Amino acid sequence: MATAEAEAEAATVVARTIEVPPLEPGAEAGMAGDEGGEWALLVGKMREWLSSGQLQQIWSQARTPLTAIAALIGVLLLLRIYSSLLGAIDSLPLVPGLLELVGLIWLLRYGVPKLVRRSEREQLINDLKKRRQDFLG
Repeated sequence: MATAEAEAEAATVVARTIEVPPLEPGAEAGMAGDEGGEWALLVGKMREWLSSGQLQQIWSQARTPLTAIAALIGVLLLLRIYSSLLGAIDSLPLVPGLLELVGLIWLLRYGVPKLVRRSEREQLINDLKKRRQDFLG
């Protein structure tokens, strides 16, 4: 118990010895004159850095990575929206089964007849290759 009282007494002694000078009249806290403290120093360094032209140089170097990051964020956002849409459709009671049935009917109606004969199969493959080439440029 004596140690706690000694520590409390030592803390009050230290507090009594610290002197804080008063602010100059009319000066707000943190903005004392032209010296300005850390904020003014930071603003001055930022202005100097911006006027040196290094920002434009850094921007031109980082343009490609920024574009890649923006594209990645856009793709992730699009996938998130697409996933939410599919989840909403999947939660409806009859829709997933009906969509599977529509896909099966389309495959039997249009897909299988085009894959039976060799000439039509080759024509279908060539058509798909042409569409892919047109899409890719």
